[in-house]
Amino acid sequence: MTMTYAHYPPGFVAPQKAERLRSWVGDNPYYKNRPRRGPRGGQVLRLLRNPITFRNVPKLNRVTVHTMVKGAIEDSAHLHIAGMIMQAITGCRAVAHATKTSVAGFGVREGQYLSVTCELEGEEMYHFLSKVVDVVMPKMKDFKGVKGSTGDNSGNLMFGMTQEEVALFPEVEVNYDMYPPKMIPGCHVVVHTTARTDRDARLLLRAIGVPFQGKMVD
Repeated sequence: MTMTYAHYPPGFVAPQKAERLRSWVGDNPYYKNRPRRGPRGGQVLRLLRNPITFRNVPKLNRVTVHTMVKGAIEDSAHLHIAGMIMQAITGCRAVAHATKTSVAGFGVREGQYLSVTCELEGEEMYHFLSKVVDVVMPKMKDFKGVKGSTGDNSGNLMFGMTQEEVALFPEVEVNYDMYPPKMIPGCHVVVHTTARTDRDARLLLRAIGVPFQGKMVD
């Protein structure tokens, strides 16, 4: 809200704008009761987006943490470890998802559980994001920031974390011997916001502390 707020101090007088409708010029008495003419150029272009005020400031909606466990194709223990780690770092119960179709080329059978998802809302969502920004990201080696091209053009931003980066969470570090290093999964984090554009969502996450790098795609 601070980055998009337009302040109008007491006594502010908005500048006078030109008339949108033009009057008829001429001495013909027929012009007297005619409605004013429209602006030149035909239809007036509408605003591409509404201005941001205190009533529609973008805010966080929910956070989705998802991981696809490739090792679970051969050994279901990988899925159990992934579920335990997801629950530990998010504080939310993990939900496993089964495949809908079989893929013979990858050895995937229909109904096999291969992925885990955690949906965070409210206090759990803010706690998870603050932990990622304040604890995990500063520990990442050669981390320049989240790619500026991320987003779905609807105000939802995504970024991924590798196995080494997931191991930096304090819940995993303190019990590192409990989880086999090769079974620690990577994950995708999807931040859902009420913003209508990726630019507004990026401003919101920047205010929270998430760094961005590269070309910014709006």
